[in-house]
Amino acid sequence: SDMAATMAMRMALFGAFAIITGLSADSCENKKIDVAFVFYYIPDSSRQLSQTAYWHDPGFRRALELLEKEQAMSIHRFNLADDSVKSVLEDKIRRAQFSFIFAKGCWHTPVDKYMRARILRLKPNSVKAGLFPACSGAPPPDEETGVPISLVYDVIFYDKHWLKEVFSHHPLAVHAFGVDAGHTFRPSEHTSSRGPKLFDFVSVGIFAPWKRHEHILEKNGSRLVVGYGWRPQESSELVSTLFSGGVAVWQNVHPSKMCQLYMNTQKLLMAANELGGGERVILEARACGLSVKDIEVAADNRKIAEFLDGPIYNSSYYSSQIALGIRVAVGDTRASVESSRRVGAAPSGNIEPFKISV
Repeated sequence: SDMAATMAMRMALFGAFAIITGLSADSCENKKIDVAFVFYYIPDSSRQLSQTAYWHDPGFRRALELLEKEQAMSIHRFNLADDSVKSVLEDKIRRAQFSFIFAKGCWHTPVDKYMRARILRLKPNSVKAGLFPACSGAPPPDEETGVPISLVYDVIFYDKHWLKEVFSHHPLAVHAFGVDAGHTFRPSEHTSSRGPKLFDFVSVGIFAPWKRHEHILEKNGSRLVVGYGWRPQESSELVSTLFSGGVAVWQNVHPSKMCQLYMNTQKLLMAANELGGGERVILEARACGLSVKDIEVAADNRKIAEFLDGPIYNSSYYSSQIALGIRVAVGDTRASVESSRRVGAAPSGNIEPFKISV
């Protein structure tokens, strides 16, 4: 019929147009979301490894990769430690070149201060923003309004359920966390738990006061602290104290070597205080195959319990949760909040379901 012929011609013309322009029938639906990732990173040494932002956190780095590979997003990185970046970022934000601005940094750190002082004031209302505080403290009140500063962000991403009530005031708070389980951190024949151990106690983390690495001095036997830089003077003082106490210190160990280390220690010591992290190290060690009974945590660190008996969140879960928060914030029609989600495998090999709410 004439109608059928007309439709066929229209489809042919559309197909030709699609080839010329690079469009497809579902291009609108599959259009990538442009995301500005704002962070602050200064290499903690001159070593090549240290030049890579978040080199010590392959789970987060892989999550960013998966946002591009699996979540239809384009990630544009802006390191505020480079002063020349700010003018470029601000110009792009004025012109609404991003749908979402994803920032990582605790309250009142350079990232949060810059976001609140400049970026959130510059951006059009159509551009949404979210913060991953990457710390365990509650958001302080805004200096001008007195309300929690978390409320200036459209999304808050938090890494532990211990913080769920802390962010109950926020309309969109999303749990997002994970380690590179199954890739960088996985059991192997080279990381067997059998045989003699090289170390009786190992403590892992940045050389910062809240990690309380000095508590390893109270332990007997062969002891090791694995860490990386913080403030030069404080880090040097800590390393000197550890050396004086007979504790070995390894700095900037590549994450791919950590499984072998974890499986060659009697006890992983997590002496960090309640605000001092430790979640990632514990999940990474468990992903390597270290038994929970071989992990000793500080008695006053209540938040860490969920990482001892909970699932091992992987980078895929991490990425999908970040994507979920972004899509809900920007009103993406693909954002369907699921009542349950599959997460990474526990040491037993079982996949555990994990309920979320947004």
